[in-house]
Amino acid sequence: MAKVRVPRKGVTQAEVATVLSRRLGTEFQVGGDEHGEVIARRSALSAAVVRISSVPGATVFRVHGLGMPIVSLGTARIVAEALRRSPEFRSL
Repeated sequence: MAKVRVPRKGVTQAEVATVLSRRLGTEFQVGGDEHGEVIARRSALSAAVVRISSVPGATVFRVHGLGMPIVSLGTARIVAEALRRSPEFRSL
């Protein structure tokens, strides 16, 4: 599991889904679920789940693979890197 901490408080599920959709492109299907998580699906066998939590002064994204272990590990890495490099989550 990858952990990405961004120096911005109050990041929402909708913001994460929008940013990932834009940064990952058409290769991924990105959407939220009823548990407040964001799922980035690359194929029927590979997806990554992003759990969002708040800590004082920041937001933490926990990214883990879902599906076939070897394939989903790469997908989770790609999603975590997209979040890490995203300028949208810098401090306001």
